[in-house]
Amino acid sequence: DIEMGTLSKAFGVIGGYIASSKEVVEYLKQRARPHLLSSAINPPDVAAIIAAIDLLSSTDEPLKKLWNNARFFQKSLVDRGFDIGNTKTPITPVMIRDEKKTQELVKTLFDDYYIFVQAVVYPWVPRGTARIRFQPNATHSLDDLKYVIDSLTEAAKKLKILS
Repeated sequence: DIEMGTLSKAFGVIGGYIASSKEVVEYLKQRARPHLLSSAINPPDVAAIIAAIDLLSSTDEPLKKLWNNARFFQKSLVDRGFDIGNTKTPITPVMIRDEKKTQELVKTLFDDYYIFVQAVVYPWVPRGTARIRFQPNATHSLDDLKYVIDSLTEAAKKLKILS
């Protein structure tokens, strides 16, 4: 068996992991191209992962807050006319489809509203499916989320993405 996961979503750090037999792990260390030029995870990230595991093992409150925030954020976006695709996780795409408009929206959100979000465009996704992607988390307040929703709506109208 091979278990693989990311540390950049639920754990809020960087990197990922593969858990398997010693033989499989050694083989991947020697043959997996992305691993060949990668660096070991740093001690502060390891400490953050351990702290996150400890916290999530002791209470489910952060998980409840995460899902409440995600549902609020996603419903609010849909109510405003945004297409969020078929997401089943807190990671929330906002489908723009046009690559140039997606880049313009990202720039406007940063320059005018101090919101940092990245465009997901070709070659990461097929042409015509450009999007931006948000990741609400358990530490966001409703005011934080409302600010992003209002700012995104205003910027999208300014750029003629929403009518």
